[in-house]
Amino acid sequence: MDPRKIIVELYPELTPELQKAAEFVLEHSSELVVLSMRAFAGNADVKPATLLRLAQRLGYQGWGELKSAFIQSLGLADDSYASRASGLQDKAQHPALYDEVFSAFGTNLQQTRENNREALDHAVTLLDNASQVYICGFRASFSVAWSLHYIYRLFHRHVSLIDGLANNQEMFTREIGADDVVVICGFAPYSRETLQIIAYAQAAGATLIAVTDSAVSPLAQAAACTLLFSSGSPSFFPSVVSAMGLAECLMAALVARHGEDAIRRIESAERYLIDSGTYILPGK
Repeated sequence: MDPRKIIVELYPELTPELQKAAEFVLEHSSELVVLSMRAFAGNADVKPATLLRLAQRLGYQGWGELKSAFIQSLGLADDSYASRASGLQDKAQHPALYDEVFSAFGTNLQQTRENNREALDHAVTLLDNASQVYICGFRASFSVAWSLHYIYRLFHRHVSLIDGLANNQEMFTREIGADDVVVICGFAPYSRETLQIIAYAQAAGATLIAVTDSAVSPLAQAAACTLLFSSGSPSFFPSVVSAMGLAECLMAALVARHGEDAIRRIESAERYLIDSGTYILPGK
């Protein structure tokens, strides 16, 4: 049974302290699935023991079992990387693995193409209206965020990458304002840093655009606009091929919207890269 339904049904029977914890659980389930019990208790302003009692009162053996139930209900459960990697051993000499991987790329791209026509236009409008754009993605999602930032900076100056270098998130998040847009990239399992950036952005009143793998992911739940990509793969690790394709499509749509001004900026950036020797052209 969905743990949220259990909470709603048992809520009138809970003590005031457990009701406080239950309300926070319902309102912040996206945080629950990625934070430790101690960290979540701190955010809820209750003791960890209160969360343990709540889980047991709801019929679970402990907090871990309640957390697992929420992960299942949000559609975030998946095989571990190790178990998926183990499954590849049977295909060690299997020539079809090559074809399976590239076939998965095609399927993911097709699904991603079908899911984002209207959302892409919405994302372009939000970005165009932003005073400043911040982009972030951690661990395996960093490649998507970096690609967005690198291409965007070729024709738009007010773009910053929150890269987490030297734990520098605070340097960027302290500047986020209500007129800004924060683009967050991530797929399951979601990184704690991403949830922290979301919290900072929400506190500042900024607009969030999520580039993520599920409509019920913590990123999507917080976003004003969600761009969905498919990450299925016969390999042990989720594929980011369609996420990169979505990033490239978003940048192309922005250039098309910006017209001649974008072209001039791109031309200027390209000329500098060539004149400075950064680009080495064939035959030169």
